[in-house]
Amino acid sequence: MSTLPGWRDARSFLFVSPHPDDVELGCGGTLAALVRKGASAEIAVITDGRLGTRDPGRSPEEIASTRAAEQEAAALMLGVRLRMLALPDGGPHDYYRLRDHAVALLRAVRPQYVFVCDPYLPYEAHSDHRMVGLAVSEAALLSGLPHYAGGSGEAHDVEGVVYYFPRRATDLFALDEQSLGLRRRAIACHQSQFGADDPIVARLEAQLARNGAAEGAIAAEPLHARTRAQLHIPGPLGAED
Repeated sequence: MSTLPGWRDARSFLFVSPHPDDVELGCGGTLAALVRKGASAEIAVITDGRLGTRDPGRSPEEIASTRAAEQEAAALMLGVRLRMLALPDGGPHDYYRLRDHAVALLRAVRPQYVFVCDPYLPYEAHSDHRMVGLAVSEAALLSGLPHYAGGSGEAHDVEGVVYYFPRRATDLFALDEQSLGLRRRAIACHQSQFGADDPIVARLEAQLARNGAAEGAIAAEPLHARTRAQLHIPGPLGAED
C-alpha cells in the first residue's frame, strides 16, 4: 500500500524526533529496513526529554542525561548517526526559531526525504509534537529557497515529508523479522520510559500486527507520505485530505 511509492527507493533520509524515543516508536522498523537496504539516515532529536518521569525524586537534569544515553544506544542499535538539539522538553518554544532549527537540519543533512510526527493528528495534546511536526513541514518548503535567511547552510530541496503517527495512513511499510526485531531492541534501549509490559508499546505492537495482516507481513508501520508540492495548496478543495 502506497500512494507515493518513490520515497521507498530514496537513498538519504532524516528522521526528526520531538523527544528521545519518538522515532523508534513511530517508524523504527522502517528506519531499520531502509538502512539495511543501504540508504543513509540520521536521527535528529529536538528536545532533551527532561520531563519524562513521574518520580519527583529525580532531577530534570538527571532525566535528560539518562535519556540522551538511551537515545545514543538506540541510534547505535539502528546503525545511524544522531544529532541532539537538546531544546527544553515541553517548551516554551518560539515557533519561528524552531522552524529555523529545522531548516538548518535539512540543509546540513541534505536528505531526499524527512520523517517527522504528523502535526495534524487529532487530539494530539503535546505541543512539542505539534510544533516540531509543523516546523519541519514548513522547513521542507523553505530550506531550498536561497534567499531564505533563517537557519544556516546552503539551500537544499527535500523531495517530500513522510509522517509517522499519521492521522491517515497512505502507506503501510511491511516489516520482516529482522527489521521488526531491530525496532523492538531500539525501543528497549529507552529503559527509563518503557517497561516489559508497557501499554503504549503493546498498543503499537497490536496496531503493527493488524497492519501487517493487511499487507501479508508479520507487521507494518503506518505512514503518510507527501511530496514537497503537496505541502502547500495541494489541489482542488476536497480532492485530498
